[in-house]
Amino acid sequence: MIRSSRIASMAAETSGLSFPDRQIALRQIIDDLQDLRDNVAGVSSDRRPALDRLLPTIRASIESIANADDDCWRNIIRELLQLRATLLRLKVDATGTRH
Repeated sequence: MIRSSRIASMAAETSGLSFPDRQIALRQIIDDLQDLRDNVAGVSSDRRPALDRLLPTIRASIESIANADDDCWRNIIRELLQLRATLLRLKVDATGTRH
């Protein structure tokens, strides 16, 4: 519950951004997702191809996403932040199991 409200809060904070600022925010999130994807040890290989297709697709759609209405924008950002949280959990879990 706390995590989902925190994610919703972060998504809401980005709703007032201008078009260029939305593009910058998206690029930062995608770069962060790419870094997490590249550095998550122990993620099964069947998950990586999905991320390998998803991240370039999102990157290619930055302009369209940044132009979305506020509701769509918040929903997209919320989903991307949830994906980020999942990758962070996988990274922590993989780090913990290697010891």
